[in-house]
Amino acid sequence: MTTIETGTAQGVEYVPEETRAVALHEAGHAVGSYLFQENVEATRLTVRKRGSALGHFQGAEKEERFSAWQSEVMGNLVMTLAAMATEHVFYDENSVGVGGDVHSASTRALVMVGASAMGPPPIDLSGRFDNDEDEEAARERLEQQFERIGNRIIHRSDPGAGSPYAESFTGVMSDPFKRKMAAQILGQAYYQAYNAMRQNRPALERVADALVEKRELHGDEVVDLLEEVRPVKPSVDLLDRASWPKL
Repeated sequence: MTTIETGTAQGVEYVPEETRAVALHEAGHAVGSYLFQENVEATRLTVRKRGSALGHFQGAEKEERFSAWQSEVMGNLVMTLAAMATEHVFYDENSVGVGGDVHSASTRALVMVGASAMGPPPIDLSGRFDNDEDEEAARERLEQQFERIGNRIIHRSDPGAGSPYAESFTGVMSDPFKRKMAAQILGQAYYQAYNAMRQNRPALERVADALVEKRELHGDEVVDLLEEVRPVKPSVDLLDRASWPKL
């Protein structure tokens, strides 16, 4: 199944630094899925080169589903951007290997807005301010921060002729209001991913260690490893400057 889905493994070896970086990238996806995709179980984790991919994470639905709530789509976005967030946590920059993730996340966010009438999740600041005016001003500042992050991430190339997403993509990208909503969605997803990876750094290192040693993990090997390192969902404060990624 691995060969059919992702291609034949190529007999090449990466330099140690690159192997470690790819392992951390894929560990980010695995930990992100474990934390934010309740209906997904990890099935594959690899740092063997197949096709153009240097590594790969795969998960499968525990129960077959044909629709999704916005919260579940957001979880998928967080998982997708978790690898990029991991690279920033460990290296303070990202590699060219995030290209596929950025394209996938951007298309999904644009479709959320353009085809599914979804917007960015509401920002809850209840009880943090003495009056409504200060609360609303703070909320607007946070929305602008999310939008700035999202605009740094958003992939601007069309998904391709014949794609079922082409119309939604073009419509949202040409509508300033909808484009703003999509950018905020991406910003919120990346913020969650960054803080999850930042607060689970030891778990990421242990997953990467196992992957560097074995090169490929399948099925129960991945599930058991994630249960062993047991990442935890991040506790974040939007008003804490330290929680904001420098992106």
